[in-house]
Amino acid sequence: MSNLQVEPLQLSDLDDFIRIYWSAFGPPEADMILPMLYPRGLTPDLMTELRARLLRETKGGELGDTCFAAKDSKTGEIVAVSKWAINLHPATTRAEAEAELEQVREARFGGPAVEGVNRGLGEAFLTALVFTEWEIMQGRPYVGLRNLATHPDHQRKGAGALLLRDGLARFADRLGLPVYLDAGAYGRPLYGKYGFVLDI
Repeated sequence: MSNLQVEPLQLSDLDDFIRIYWSAFGPPEADMILPMLYPRGLTPDLMTELRARLLRETKGGELGDTCFAAKDSKTGEIVAVSKWAINLHPATTRAEAEAELEQVREARFGGPAVEGVNRGLGEAFLTALVFTEWEIMQGRPYVGLRNLATHPDHQRKGAGALLLRDGLARFADRLGLPVYLDAGAYGRPLYGKYGFVLDI
């Protein structure tokens, strides 16, 4: 897919971001947690909330700073997406990690409740993710790869690797920081190819 280029995600791309993420991680064989969190699937109400959540998580819609799309330059189709976070002042104590968790929880669950969403499981999963990240990074500044998703029709064709390389150069290499990410079974081969070490 040599006609792919990386572009900052635009507000008009929010639905593509969500649909690509959902198509990549929705099937149970790709990620067991998503179907358990959202057993009714990607309903219109959930789509509305996920749009709002993405804006909350990117501090009011500064999407182009942290969210990127791999776009086919010939067709204009977005085939993969990534979302990054720079944490220059990470939590150094458990109390700080708990405060950080509250901020993340507010961004994640601060909108209206969506019928059929397993919020209890979502909060438990989020808590585990935040504290695992805190324990591993131990107060060191770092870059977090929050999402990397490729539409199933375009997987294993280089789009995910393109976004990964771009983010590593744009954030980690430029700032001289390590990268933290959570990976499912589908992503581990790609991350292993780029030198990521499986910690858990």
